[in-house]
Amino acid sequence: MQRYTLGFVFHEGLDQILLIHKTHPEWQAGKVNGLGGKIEDGEDSASCITREIKEEAGLVTEKDRWSLVGCMRGPTWSVDVLAYIYPGNPDDATTQESEPVEWFDVDALPNNIIGNLTWLIPLTLDKLKNKEIRTFEVTAE
Repeated sequence: MQRYTLGFVFHEGLDQILLIHKTHPEWQAGKVNGLGGKIEDGEDSASCITREIKEEAGLVTEKDRWSLVGCMRGPTWSVDVLAYIYPGNPDDATTQESEPVEWFDVDALPNNIIGNLTWLIPLTLDKLKNKEIRTFEVTAE
């Protein structure tokens, strides 16, 4: 099974989210998604997302400050969804690779966003604000 992470970085006011303009894989090309990637051998999901955020956006985050929001699973894959509140300057986030990163207002997400982000982002915000919601698990068949 291939394991992945999907990370949502919010600015400390929870009114902005850092997303990435995807050029690959092909099914994501031209769309906007959260940051993340494949979990490497020996990594847990918090270590992976910490690495991926640095590689993709240049942000240094603290592994222990990532919150697990939930997991999506398919027959051959799983995606751990994590969230982080970034207390620094939004300008600290800069494109590091070929896919540009950009801060968006959470109330004005782009039309070309990956479909499941329309419910994942509000769910994540609710968890961060209320701290009462437990993690979710979604299984695709």
